[in-house]
Amino acid sequence: MSVITRNSYGAVAVNKVVLERMIIEDMLGMDRLLMLSNKKGKPIKEKPTPIIDPDYYDAVEVSEKKGEVKVKIYLVVKYGGNISRIADKIFEAVEKDFGMLRLEKPRSISVKIRGITGVNSDDIVKRNIDIVRNNA
Repeated sequence: MSVITRNSYGAVAVNKVVLERMIIEDMLGMDRLLMLSNKKGKPIKEKPTPIIDPDYYDAVEVSEKKGEVKVKIYLVVKYGGNISRIADKIFEAVEKDFGMLRLEKPRSISVKIRGITGVNSDDIVKRNIDIVRNNA
């Protein structure tokens, strides 16, 4: 699947894997605030390898249906993090990635918080919090 849009620069086609990779790299840059997780809330531990682990692609979904792009990001928030501020940072990062490629903002961006780490980062308190930003 590719996201295709036409604008003043011409037609732009971007493979969804490229968008997912850009979003994953942004999320890995926020490692003090969050950990990416799968849909069930199991955190994906950061590996010390220079390549992006294929498990990270379970944490980000970019889908297109009838010309509308939707982004879902699954994560676990680290202890002491402000959920609304973290969500705003994620929304801005995703919109910046789309803007860099001259694509329209996604129709919706969903941040799905599946847990919060305890004081010890090994303990995870399960949560099911969805924060959504809709763009018209």
